[in-house]
Amino acid sequence: MVSRGAASDATENDGFVDGVGRPLEGIRVLSMEQAAALPYATRHLADLGADVIRVASPKRPAGGLDNVELVRDKRQLALDLDSPGGPEAFRRVAAGCDVVAHNFTPRVMRKYGIDPATLRAADPTLVYLSLTGAGTTGPWADRPLFGPGAEAASGHALLIGDPDGWPGRPGTVTYADNTCGLYAAFAVLAALEERSRTGTGSHIDVSLYETAVSALGPVFAERALGAVPQRSRNADARFALHGVFAAKGHDRSVAIAATADQLPSVAGVLGIGASPEVAAGFEGEVEIAAATWVAADLVDALQRVGVAAALAADSADVATDPHLRARGWFGVVPRAAAGHAVDVSGPAWGGGAGVPMSAAHAVGADSRDVLRDVGGLPDAEIDDLMAAGTVGDLVAPSRPGTSSDPVVRIDRGELSWVDVDVRERLQVAREAAVGAAGPSA
Repeated sequence: MVSRGAASDATENDGFVDGVGRPLEGIRVLSMEQAAALPYATRHLADLGADVIRVASPKRPAGGLDNVELVRDKRQLALDLDSPGGPEAFRRVAAGCDVVAHNFTPRVMRKYGIDPATLRAADPTLVYLSLTGAGTTGPWADRPLFGPGAEAASGHALLIGDPDGWPGRPGTVTYADNTCGLYAAFAVLAALEERSRTGTGSHIDVSLYETAVSALGPVFAERALGAVPQRSRNADARFALHGVFAAKGHDRSVAIAATADQLPSVAGVLGIGASPEVAAGFEGEVEIAAATWVAADLVDALQRVGVAAALAADSADVATDPHLRARGWFGVVPRAAAGHAVDVSGPAWGGGAGVPMSAAHAVGADSRDVLRDVGGLPDAEIDDLMAAGTVGDLVAPSRPGTSSDPVVRIDRGELSWVDVDVRERLQVAREAAVGAAGPSA
């Protein structure tokens, strides 16, 4: 791909998954980002080798700087667009970039003269990504919207949870954001490929609302046939048995999905005497029998007879999962504050162990380098911007009301219990993965 600059130190790499070089090396992305959707998209672009420059105001609360998952492997430019020279400095840095991205309302971008029409008039080869709540046109264009609102507005919330209870939401606070972020990253890759073919950039208009709606195609089909989809907890009409059943231990459960012809196999594993074809309340019998099993043992027993079953895992189960470890899924980020390297999510496509990663930079840590090397500003002009408060840095504030005392956190409902040996299990899992990979790991 034709690009404007070499990758920064944070994105240099000798190889990627299976030794293949990262395809976005040399591509530079300027991203004015907040919350989760756009940071998630640009993090994947950074994983692919792009030099991502994250823009934040030095005058607003930093928030989220401890979230290495979203901020790692990015340079940080602290620039206040409300201060003298701020918008001009942004435009000068943008002129040295291949992609400009934001997740603010269109009104904000027009206010500062950094909207797609303005920047692409100056540079028709620019790829400009607008990631907004509901899109840059239409009656909702200037409405702010975050992930939970997008999940509700798109129809997801009414489809999740107990039929007799309140509407729910997905088990992660960033479901709509992550979905939208992956769509956005995919669109940027397509736009860069088109630019390499035609020499012309484009304006990509992606929204939280529309990407969330796009995941509900089957629901629309049911509606078109006159059906009214309802919340059904864990049931699924395509399976004779489909649910999550409690097993032995604290918060231990097993998810089981079985077709009608697999019910005898389920009955055989669980020791249920009655024939599932004729027995009433078969699911109730499964529930009683499953409670006598260790969850992992039940999963293994059902898998051996071809029944889809999985542990309802907690975060420690996933972090120590030998399958993910064997595949090198996790990435490793050095983190001075923690005193050691920490495991983080790799790219969505896997292979995190093959992607060199850097810790999250503080807001403004790279301001001078970016303004000088990318924007072409002389040191004297940068000094003036810093003296005026247009450029600066920001230390992430401590979070009020937090506590490291697990008893306090349990009382608050933040934790359900304390897994005292999780660090030891993490270390064992890391060592086992390295040993299985051999000396070259």
